[in-house]
Amino acid sequence: MSQSSVLAAINAAEIDAGARIFDRRKGRGVIVTAAGERYLSAAQTLLAAEREFHTNLRASSTQASPLRIGCFAPFGPIMIVDVLRKLRSKIGFFEITLLETDQVTLKHALSRGEIDVAVVYDLGSDFDCSVDYIGRASPHAMVHIDSPLAQFDEISMGDLCDAPISLLNLPQTTTYLMTLFEYSGRKPIIGFRSGNYETVIQAVGAGFGSTVLNVWPATPRPFEVNTKRLRLREKLPALNIIAADHYGANKPPNLISFIDGLKSHIMNSQNTVGKTKLSQ
Repeated sequence: MSQSSVLAAINAAEIDAGARIFDRRKGRGVIVTAAGERYLSAAQTLLAAEREFHTNLRASSTQASPLRIGCFAPFGPIMIVDVLRKLRSKIGFFEITLLETDQVTLKHALSRGEIDVAVVYDLGSDFDCSVDYIGRASPHAMVHIDSPLAQFDEISMGDLCDAPISLLNLPQTTTYLMTLFEYSGRKPIIGFRSGNYETVIQAVGAGFGSTVLNVWPATPRPFEVNTKRLRLREKLPALNIIAADHYGANKPPNLISFIDGLKSHIMNSQNTVGKTKLSQ
């Protein structure tokens, strides 16, 4: 939205309120007036009521009703499409809208009622709504198949610091990943950054540097060419995967089925990876 559009919206709101909502003072920027505080509080109440209305309306939908899903961008190719494929084969066709983005944007989209559910890591963005625990994702490394580290099945975070790192550069994610390197007592050399999960993995396959990921798929993804996933020796903090929504106990039928499918998918992936580790 342009600055002129914002100013026009503010002027319209002040005319509607019959008072100044913002006080513009030179050197102090813009502050909210007392009347503005009351106006904003009332507006938030109205928006919450509208969201509740649409939530209750959609809660009475059927398995065939449209489903709007928001997910942390890497989850799309890792698991969301697989879960939805199985769900469609089980309950039949229904319209799907998938928003793949960062966690901060998803929180705002959920609060505005633009999506029915947000599938994210429990990573700092507190959701003031119903939350379902899906599973845990432990950090692990990915290296190029020609890397000296590829001969091992388990390495340390410090081992990764001997060569450049490809970093998934998303809000909150970068902070979490850099915190993991603190366990090694060494600072990594960042050789490549991207906000796209598939691009980071392809960069590893292209020899740009190793990376650290969390969800370990049961089967390699098609874009994981020339790469190998390795366990990390340190006991690093795992991340909880959650599904947040505003329906609570009144979830639409296909949303209930979707969340159940997510839980089953994560459990099966962990079991498959666990068996792989035991056999190595």
